[in-house]
This record gives sequence, structure tokens and C-alpha cells, in this order.
Amino acid sequence: MSPKIKAFLIYGLCFTAIFLIVRFIAVSWVVDPTLWTTIIPIASAMILAPKPYAEESPDGRKYGLRSIFLKKPYMFE
Repeated sequence: MSPKIKAFLIYGLCFTAIFLIVRFIAVSWVVDPTLWTTIIPIASAMILAPKPYAEESPDGRKYGLRSIFLKKPYMFE
């Protein structure tokens, strides 16, 4: 599997997991489902999920994930 596909698959899995966890918490606190029970989980997943990252190097393009919790991006080989 190519590093580009790995980066986007891991991003999608992290985004989905964070969205579902926050959505479950939001729905358990709110009695009537509203627009906010969807917007808040989407926004929090967009902020917390690691973003795909591409870097040009002499060896070619390298792909990885950049997170707000890490100083350096996690690169795939």
C-alpha cells in the first residue's frame, strides 16, 4: 500500500472515530437531536484528527500526518 493511501486511510479512520465518540456524548446529553448535535462533533473531529501532510524531498514526495499534539509530522515510508 502506498504511503499516500495509508495517510488518507488513517486520517479517515481517526476522523470517523473522533466524530462517533463526540456524537455519542452529544446525543446522550441532549434530549432532542438538533443541528448542533451534528455540527459540534464534525468541528471537533476536524480540529482533533491528524491532517494529511506531503513534503517534497530530493528522494521524492513523502506523505505523513500532522497533528496539533505533535511537533513534527509522522511520516510514512
